[in-house]
Amino acid sequence: MLNQLSFKSRISSIVFKNFLLNLKPKTLAKFTKFGRITSKNVDYIVEKELKNSNNIKFFSFVNNELIAYSFLTKFEKPSKKHNCILGIVLVDTWQKKGFGKKICKHMIKTAWRKNFEKIWLTIYPDNVGAYNLYLDLGFEIEGIFLNDEKFRGTLKHKVSMAIFKKNFQNESKRKSILKHLNLK
Repeated sequence: MLNQLSFKSRISSIVFKNFLLNLKPKTLAKFTKFGRITSKNVDYIVEKELKNSNNIKFFSFVNNELIAYSFLTKFEKPSKKHNCILGIVLVDTWQKKGFGKKICKHMIKTAWRKNFEKIWLTIYPDNVGAYNLYLDLGFEIEGIFLNDEKFRGTLKHKVSMAIFKKNFQNESKRKSILKHLNLK
């Protein structure tokens, strides 16, 4: 079944709209890029996302069914052009079947081919499945942002993770920086 996974960089707005509207609340609670998705705002979200030129978009299909939307967002700030942000959301019925990992591997390879040097993402601490997936792919924890987002009236912490194209002793670099900061 994994061999039937295919990627497109463009799709119709109707297919994307239906995909977003069919995501379950549990999935949307962990993927808040668009905030609350409703029949009233979905057209605006779809139009804005499809026109966003800072995203490298991945629409993942199995048997002509859109099962995931994922993206690599380029930073606009010149000093961060070597980094990108990874985001992904899978339809509930296709989760925990290996597709997320396969899609992420494809995105990581694409990022390295596009000469990005670091891929960054954040997850909520209760998203243990995503956390384990990203660790398995080689992502490292970079930090924890306390009360970083407010979603539906609730403050949420975020865990920052990253993977590096060239992984040169990142842990010793972190320790050295912290040691330097503690010398004051």
